[in-house]
Amino acid sequence: MDDQRKEHRTHLIYYLRVYEPETHNLFGHVVDISANGLLITSDKPMEKNSQYILEIEDVSSLDDLSTVDVQVECRWCQGDGSDELFDAGFRLINPSSRMHDMLESYQ
Repeated sequence: MDDQRKEHRTHLIYYLRVYEPETHNLFGHVVDISANGLLITSDKPMEKNSQYILEIEDVSSLDDLSTVDVQVECRWCQGDGSDELFDAGFRLINPSSRMHDMLESYQ
């Protein structure tokens, strides 16, 4: 992790599920968020500097459960020691207004 985040992060009590849009397979879970990025835990490693298109579960309004599309870039990835789970830091790329609204609801 050569460039650690310096902005405020919010650790989520309820981890948001993240899906791969094409297959709808579970990609991982958002563990914490900031205005410009996400920490995602997954059972597979992510490649540093790779970009991903993902769907994040939006539970900010339980009346309207849906997903938000987001494009991200993996900044780092590391195993948990047992190599069963991997934590990865992602930078948001041109987040939509809906993604901004969701982020604000968790701050």
